[in-house]
Amino acid sequence: MYNKLVVILCFVFSFEVKSQEYPDPKRFYNEIKSELEESPFKKTDKPLIVFSGSSSIRFWIDLDKDFIEYDILNRGFGGSIFSDLNYFINELIIKHNPDLIVLYEGDNDIAFNIPTKYIYGDFKKSYKLIRKKNENVPIIYIAPKPSPARWDKKNKYDELNNLIKEFCKMKQRTYYFDTWSIMIDNEGNIPKKYFWTDMLHMNKSGYQIWKKNLKPLINKILNNEPFNN
Repeated sequence: MYNKLVVILCFVFSFEVKSQEYPDPKRFYNEIKSELEESPFKKTDKPLIVFSGSSSIRFWIDLDKDFIEYDILNRGFGGSIFSDLNYFINELIIKHNPDLIVLYEGDNDIAFNIPTKYIYGDFKKSYKLIRKKNENVPIIYIAPKPSPARWDKKNKYDELNNLIKEFCKMKQRTYYFDTWSIMIDNEGNIPKKYFWTDMLHMNKSGYQIWKKNLKPLINKILNNEPFNN
């Protein structure tokens, strides 16, 4: 009986792990190759910030203007998930030796119905990959944002964001940027004025609220000013 139980448990665990299939990150190969060839980066004497992640970064078209006092490299690629970022992380981020890294992933992971524990594992892998090459570079993880289009998955966003937040608290020079507290109104709703008509992707108003709250955090980090994470 005991042996049968062990076999059953092993089978269930194996099935759970193998049943989680990820999209092939190579689907972005041509897009990223073209981006790197068409938009080579030349660093100046200003601190370099690399932003990467899914479409919420990709579509931040005023990113360099919003943070004009820094060198800004936008390496977002729409539709990506954490495992895609991990696959391309050296080429997109690490090789540039940035002074600060800002990442946004998790939104599409949730939309793809990837279990939270796997998303969290991929999130931690991104941290380990960066720290393996650079132990001291500051990292900001932008919390997967609220949106009307994915409000039915609110509980999963809460679960993932709480895990990311607690992880960041335990690590040096690793910061959590809370998008929910700045985008939800006093009634607990998401103002539609922040989004395109698809109610998923942000418009300029949405990015302005991010800029208003993210910029002080970036300035404090790069100026080595003390603050509570």
